[in-house]
Amino acid sequence: LEPGSNTEAPLLRDLGPRNPMMPCRHVALACFLVAQASAGPPPTALVEIEPGLVDFPQGWQAEGPAPREQLIELTFAVKQQGLEELERTLLAVSSPSSPDYGQHLTNDEVQRLTAPRPDHARAVEAFLRRHGLEPKKTTPNGDFVVATATVEQAEQMLSTSYVSMTHSSGVAVSRAPGGYALPAEVAAAVDFVAPTTHLPGAHLPTAHGPAVNASDVGVHIFNSPKVLRSLYSIGSAEGKAQSNKQAVTAFLNQHYGKASLHAFWAMFCGGIHCGKGEPKLVGDGTTGLLPGTEGMLDIETITGVAGNVDSEYWGFAGKSPDNPQNEPFMKWLEQVSSTSDADVPKIFSTSYGEDEGSWSLAAAKRLNTEFQKAGVRGISLLFASGDSGPNCKGGKFTPQGPASSPWVTAVGGTQPGNSWPAPGKPDSELAIGLSSGGFSDYWPMPAWQKDAVGKYLQQSGLPDRSLGYNISGRAFPDVAAQATNFFVYAGVPQPLVSGTSCASPAAAGVFSMLNDLRLQQGKSTLGFLNPLIYEKASAFFDVTTGEGRGECGVWPAKPGWDAVTGLGTPNYAALAKAVAELPAGRTPAPASAAAFVV
Repeated sequence: LEPGSNTEAPLLRDLGPRNPMMPCRHVALACFLVAQASAGPPPTALVEIEPGLVDFPQGWQAEGPAPREQLIELTFAVKQQGLEELERTLLAVSSPSSPDYGQHLTNDEVQRLTAPRPDHARAVEAFLRRHGLEPKKTTPNGDFVVATATVEQAEQMLSTSYVSMTHSSGVAVSRAPGGYALPAEVAAAVDFVAPTTHLPGAHLPTAHGPAVNASDVGVHIFNSPKVLRSLYSIGSAEGKAQSNKQAVTAFLNQHYGKASLHAFWAMFCGGIHCGKGEPKLVGDGTTGLLPGTEGMLDIETITGVAGNVDSEYWGFAGKSPDNPQNEPFMKWLEQVSSTSDADVPKIFSTSYGEDEGSWSLAAAKRLNTEFQKAGVRGISLLFASGDSGPNCKGGKFTPQGPASSPWVTAVGGTQPGNSWPAPGKPDSELAIGLSSGGFSDYWPMPAWQKDAVGKYLQQSGLPDRSLGYNISGRAFPDVAAQATNFFVYAGVPQPLVSGTSCASPAAAGVFSMLNDLRLQQGKSTLGFLNPLIYEKASAFFDVTTGEGRGECGVWPAKPGWDAVTGLGTPNYAALAKAVAELPAGRTPAPASAAAFVV
């Protein structure tokens, strides 16, 4: 099936019985191919939606068949309409040179624009009911439909086999790594089904050295809230707009800890406001026995940089309270789509990342659409670029996603230089070796970055082209921020934490403060940031020394855009002047009482 297309793919006829234990191309890998359902007659015509995995992502291994009675919350991503108009509108409302800048759509307008065809919705719902399941629409226009099934039912429906998978970090999920197929009339109606082939990224920021009490380590060595506010020229500025909201996301048991956040604030926020009261908790995986290092790093950093701004912690566990397995990343996107304009945060920082190819092209295209739907509403999405430098797999450059998507802002990493934390000095910040970047294999290079990236590609010292990086692909990261020497309180003190997981919430906090300025003036939020970033490149601190290092060699930092720090780190003072000069746009307003209903 051609992703993103309404054209039916060739049918896979007479699939026949398949061995769910048959190995894939890598003989040592236990891969599980599509298995024909044993109950009832086989379908006469099936269409493969997503193929089986060639290899498992690093750290994952198969443990055996998933328990037959285990519950899975299946999400059917129903094909949407109006996608060309959605992209055209997003670019118009996000480009500073456009007369439509800031004229964001309401969620009602987005839902109407992208609503699925009625016959597609009926096909999916009828299919689920034929298998004894009750479909439920989880978004206002019904472009996501879910149903809870047992593993046995899911295997029959999708002509596949589910496998218990474990990650070296301890994360356990059930997935269908052999791929899956659907009857032709259902296949024509969906982009993909989850959870199936995608194995979620499981990653933790790196803590250097043992956990110790903050009193044992000089707090001046950390990228603390006060240091970051100084470094990025925020100074004493804090939030004033009542309607401003910022959020971080957390997945796979990265729980929030109230006591940990307050301990962090007590250590580092004397004389300043960090956050604005208690963060609001959203999602099915926000609290648990122990707070997560990743999640607490994110909420402590964004509330430290953007003071006096309402903050939210959106957490998704990968299983619901009644225990069915699900795809946590999709649960987040469904929740964004279902949250009113009055309630949705206008900026999200996400430290989740994995190899770009971990999502099939079909699923990745749909993720792009969901990112566009957020951007056109005036919501900014920032993602950590990854911690693998020029990432290599099998001797070939491998981009990191979702940071490689053109429709999110990818944040690379820096480290302190000799003049740190003085803002703007040439040696205040250096590129850090762990910062990932490069070029997408999925997405072409957008017009808004071609000039900046083209100059970098003419520079010396880049990795050898034989490593296969795609110089015509979307280049990332877009910007950077400090990515080392962070102090995290997550149950216990954890000093010297590193990773672009530090950089994304730090940069998000700066942009959240810029949103606050706009909202104070009755103007729109910034929304999709990338066209603005590249048009106002001079408003960033250019990082020209250091390099990203990995198995594929190095990405050197250079003047202008580079593949380790993007266009540099945010200069709040300069950006504040730049955004004040932008058109007012459409003032965010409370959602209408009559929400869109299918």
